[in-house]
Amino acid sequence: MRILIADDEPAARQKIRRYLDRMANAAEIAEAADGNEAVRKIRKDGADLVFLDIQMPGLSGFQVIEAVGPALMPPVVFITAFDQYAIEAFEVQAVDYLLKPFDEERFGKAFSRALERAAQPAAAYSDLLSAIKNPPAFLDRIMVSVGQKHLFIPCAEILYISSEDKYVNLHTSGKKHLLRATLDGLENKLDPSRFARIHRSHIVNLDWIRELLPRSHGDYRVLLKNGEELVLSRRYRDRIF
Repeated sequence: MRILIADDEPAARQKIRRYLDRMANAAEIAEAADGNEAVRKIRKDGADLVFLDIQMPGLSGFQVIEAVGPALMPPVVFITAFDQYAIEAFEVQAVDYLLKPFDEERFGKAFSRALERAAQPAAAYSDLLSAIKNPPAFLDRIMVSVGQKHLFIPCAEILYISSEDKYVNLHTSGKKHLLRATLDGLENKLDPSRFARIHRSHIVNLDWIRELLPRSHGDYRVLLKNGEELVLSRRYRDRIF
């Protein structure tokens, strides 16, 4: 097999190559560090399988498919750190997806499915590309990984979201779910009539706010209906009022 790994993160490419070395000794493995390079290599050298990052410089994973041409695109295993809509959209089209961070067992399942798909006619990506060009305005749910399982958390059940290094925590009643994402990126995907940034570390579900109490220097205490308390900083005050 001729396999292309297209991902802008060197560590991610090395990880996939390492797994492939243990699973596919006879494979010819090539790498691309961005979408444009992926298109060039697919056009020039061809591929039997592509591990394709969704968010890359130059061209996104979906733009790579469009540039190569849906009819000519090899089977694809998508790779993503976080892109809820894309995951939902391609489930019926792509071989599989790998949600970062993934382990060797999860990778092995995706690779097994890819081997089966490689022996079948090319996948039709036209419907997928059409859906991606007309995405829903905002997220209705967010997918999180729990071990080998994937859970879909309705946005209405999220009380607030807090940042934690390169991750965020989705706080629901009595639980919290860790997600590899940033508050800035997530804020743009949430309905601003339902969610608001109140602090550099917090986004809150407006339906869960019970009351606001003034603090010093223009800040406010944000009391939630479940008894938890957050801070509304002066910088984000206009988004609430």
